[in-house]
Amino acid sequence: KQVYEMLKASDVYVMPSVSEPFGISPLEAMQVGVPSIISKQSGCAEILTNAIKTDYWDVDAMADAIYSIITYPAMYQQLKIEGKKEVDEIKWVYAGQKVIDIYNKVIHR
Repeated sequence: KQVYEMLKASDVYVMPSVSEPFGISPLEAMQVGVPSIISKQSGCAEILTNAIKTDYWDVDAMADAIYSIITYPAMYQQLKIEGKKEVDEIKWVYAGQKVIDIYNKVIHR
């Protein structure tokens, strides 16, 4: 509960991970409407389209992204609204159904 309260109070979430198989924290931030900046090298970068992606080592790009989000209200709103929609569509049941569909295709060949 405290994590969500802290996220809700944030203007932007930054995850500059060097390597993260699949960090769930950006999804948690986006779920409460906080725009996220993530490392291109993180696993979640492969599935998230409504987050800003930078190289983990490029602190200037991260600073520019933070500045842009807090300076441009339209960008902030776009990332906030579309990010929440995107995360709301990510459900384990969908992932599970995809696995079931793959197995069914293989079995019925």
